[in-house]
Amino acid sequence: MRASITIVAAVALGLIVTGCQANAEYQAAIDKDLDASLASFNGSTMAEFIAQTGLVPVNAYPVGSGRVFVVNGPPVYVTLPATHVTPAVTRSSACRLLVTTAHAGSGSTADDWEIVGIQRSGPCNNLRV
Repeated sequence: MRASITIVAAVALGLIVTGCQANAEYQAAIDKDLDASLASFNGSTMAEFIAQTGLVPVNAYPVGSGRVFVVNGPPVYVTLPATHVTPAVTRSSACRLLVTTAHAGSGSTADDWEIVGIQRSGPCNNLRV
């Protein structure tokens, strides 16, 4: 009897670990694809990035090598269900992209900033790029 309980516990633990590994591998694959998609914009201008993604910068700030544009992705809503003690709580967050650019023109329009790198943070799984 004790041996069968031990075997059942070992099998259950194995399934849990396997599920966690599969989820981690799935997320790693999504992250790899997203990073490749974002890297494909290197060498493009901000105007091309905006036209292809529909994502418009909400802010920009100068850096030594050029300018960093701040782009917020679509919001993601997470709702924690209500319990007997607490009400339901909904919070939102969004993917944030920091698009590093170098000045590649004589003006300061979106055509004059060439993308040299993109960093992302937040929930970016549903970002369409």
